[in-house]
Amino acid sequence: MMTADDFPLSDRDLHVLRRTFRDHTELDRWLPGGEQYRRRAYQCFDLATARLAEHGPAALTAIGQPPPYLQSKQINPVAGDIERTFKLIAPDHPVTEPTRHIATAVARLLMTNGVLSADTTPHCLVDAHYMRLIAPGHPAPEGKHRDGLIAGSAHLIQRTNITGGISALYDRYHPDRELRSFVLENPLDSYVFDDERVLHYTTTITVTDPAEGAGLRDVLLIGFRERE
Repeated sequence: MMTADDFPLSDRDLHVLRRTFRDHTELDRWLPGGEQYRRRAYQCFDLATARLAEHGPAALTAIGQPPPYLQSKQINPVAGDIERTFKLIAPDHPVTEPTRHIATAVARLLMTNGVLSADTTPHCLVDAHYMRLIAPGHPAPEGKHRDGLIAGSAHLIQRTNITGGISALYDRYHPDRELRSFVLENPLDSYVFDDERVLHYTTTITVTDPAEGAGLRDVLLIGFRERE
């Protein structure tokens, strides 16, 4: 687990992130059955891993026209084998810098633990998914799953008027073996996972008090994948 103390973000950065989820996400048209509980936007970066230690966030370059996002049907039974495109966040958008800083902190942790390295992953793509769930909704309609990545992370931006959303990690080779479960409750509460070794899942969210308005869960998902 990581918390806000692990990320060099200001109150202004958090404000920019919250506004991005509110103003710049659009309905996710790839949900099964035309369901409408999820909104999203997307950015993609090139990470020069060898430059990370010396250059920090400058080692990540935002890509203006990234390739379509593709997962296999085996990895994602809900939307696999589909070249998906999402609402793009432009490289010059104000949210690019705080997202770059979050991704840098995660990349450094992955390098420290040997998941990324300048030798084995000199360049990789870093996907940033801005995911707004409107309760009731399913953070993981795929069930327990991998993402088909090298590694990934999830970062809470906002949690408002909801119950549920319990996240858990499982042994990839023994899916009934839960390794850890937790709730992301405060801004920038986060977790990082080695996608080769674990499965992950988050339970359904529901509205706590309908009189208080919409129930929202805004999460920034970061994924590291090999660049072809």
